[in-house]
Amino acid sequence: MTPDVVPVVAPALDELSIVELRRGLLARWRRFVIWPATAALVGATAALLWPKSWVASTTFVVEQSSSGSVLAGALGGLGKLMGSDGLGSLTSKLNDGPSATFLADVLTSRELLTATLETRFRDPENPARTVPLLDLLDAGGRTPATRLGEGLRDLEDRVVVDVVRRSSIVSLEVKMDDPQLASAVATRMLELLNTFNLERRQRSSREQRRFAEKRLQVAQAELKAAEGAKRDFLENNRGFRLSPRLAEEYESLVRQVEIKREVLLGLTTTLEESRVAEVRDTPLITTIDRAVPPDRPQQRPLPWGAIGAVVAFLAALASAVVAVLQERQQQARRLEPSITPARPAPAEPARRGAIR
Repeated sequence: MTPDVVPVVAPALDELSIVELRRGLLARWRRFVIWPATAALVGATAALLWPKSWVASTTFVVEQSSSGSVLAGALGGLGKLMGSDGLGSLTSKLNDGPSATFLADVLTSRELLTATLETRFRDPENPARTVPLLDLLDAGGRTPATRLGEGLRDLEDRVVVDVVRRSSIVSLEVKMDDPQLASAVATRMLELLNTFNLERRQRSSREQRRFAEKRLQVAQAELKAAEGAKRDFLENNRGFRLSPRLAEEYESLVRQVEIKREVLLGLTTTLEESRVAEVRDTPLITTIDRAVPPDRPQQRPLPWGAIGAVVAFLAALASAVVAVLQERQQQARRLEPSITPARPAPAEPARRGAIR
């Protein structure tokens, strides 16, 4: 007969409740105060001790080009004769200059950034000498191509361009380790943008002048031919007013002469405008705020401290929850059910004189 087993079972543990979790977190309230305060102090101190950076900003607006109407003069005469709204909208589009978004993209283009890196600026450590910006940025690299690539990536990180859609105002911000250098780089980038825009406009005007010269020769020949046809008609049909068909033909010839004359007048105006625009050096960019050396560095102790405090609070919360769970697990191990075998009862002694 097997001995009886008496199990001694510990009371079952329920899952961790919200009340117990809250109690455990409140018991560790010190870390919710000490950790964020320490992190905020460290973040603010790091922001103050971090190498200073200076941001110079400039804003400008793009003026609409009046010299871009290369075909506008030629089409203007036709517009007077035809009175077409579609022709007027086409003329207005031809008058538009480069958009603000286009010039903003040019500011961050590889060509303009490369030209900026090759520009010589005054060395902040030795104002008596000027060195290329690529050397001031201390771009690493074993080869010139690698060094230029590193410099381009570094300069891209330091340049911020933004366009206000409603007003078409473009803002340029340049961050450098010296206030004078930041202002000089921003000013130089705007100068390079003006040069690019001016060369682009002059090159376009040059091509427009060549087109207007060729088209003017054709228009002169067409006007001469139309006037000759009108003259021949009058010489051969002196009494054309008595015939409706001849009168209608004469009116058609007159209209052709007027159209050719208006086209010739428009092309002549266009040719003169393109000649002027080809040598015009007036920039189409109007500077609103010039780049000046900033009066204070870009240090943000409050945001850095706030970020550190938030991160530390989340870390304290996570560590407190883990500590509560570990404490609960240890408590569960101490109260695990144990099985204790019962001792067998002692056997009764055999009676004397038992009947066998």
